[in-house]
Amino acid sequence: MAIDGKGEVIKVNQKYISDLLSGKNFQDENFPVASFIIKKKIKQTIRLFYSFARMADDIADNSKISSKNKLDILNFFDDSIKNGRSSDISILNSLINQSKEKKFSKKYSRNLLTAFKLDATKKRYKNWGELENYCKYSANPVGRFFIDLTYSEKNKELKNKYEIFSSSDNLCTALQIINHLQDCQEDYTKLNRVYLPISYFKKYAIKVNILKKKKSSEKFDELKKDIVSNVEKLLENLKENLKKIEVWGLRKETLIILNIAKRLCFLLKSNDPLEKKIKLSRIDLIFCFIKGIIID
Repeated sequence: MAIDGKGEVIKVNQKYISDLLSGKNFQDENFPVASFIIKKKIKQTIRLFYSFARMADDIADNSKISSKNKLDILNFFDDSIKNGRSSDISILNSLINQSKEKKFSKKYSRNLLTAFKLDATKKRYKNWGELENYCKYSANPVGRFFIDLTYSEKNKELKNKYEIFSSSDNLCTALQIINHLQDCQEDYTKLNRVYLPISYFKKYAIKVNILKKKKSSEKFDELKKDIVSNVEKLLENLKENLKKIEVWGLRKETLIILNIAKRLCFLLKSNDPLEKKIKLSRIDLIFCFIKGIIID
């Protein structure tokens, strides 16, 4: 149950949730959500997990409902997953059924909800540590879920677990912060949310309302390059540990995503995210796939 702005009880059901969704899907992302090199069964499971994350993210980002309503809905999702309680929300039911077979699914989906609950209430991040902690819940569980799922389907033991998970976490955190830079203007103007750490704005003596501008200032450009530099540090030396992934499709998919992250960093350094949305071209994507599959 949730309470609307008039104090009336709202039943959290399929119709109510559907009306709050953005309509975005995995094809709208800047990175592949289980591409053609991933086996069909694993791809279907990954995309279900993504659909759940997309649904919860849309709730947290919806400007038509209050923070309290958002938390009520997200807590409803969390309680349902925790207790294995079904509803008439199809994606949630499918995820709950999935978690009966894949026990790790419950942990990772609830981790994601921790981040979306933050999104429902938190508008600013003080420093890099706060942002990384957010990414620990908003991004890193996706990579770990993909790895655990693939090894589970292959009935293989995950060797070098620490190195693989650590590198996956860094890659997922990097992708999340890249996304924050890409969407910094939209996040601020539509949601009054600023993921870029406030300590960076203070460092360069600029105010967050620079994000309303149609073009970056010289100081914001320096701030942006500073953040990209830190992201690039997260991506350093990941390849060798990611190459320890024994499943060919997962290893190649991960290396493709690493290439995408590096290319986006390059584009962000040389382009203005306030002037235009920084995205990969089709040629960029093809190159990242070829490099990940054939060269790396």
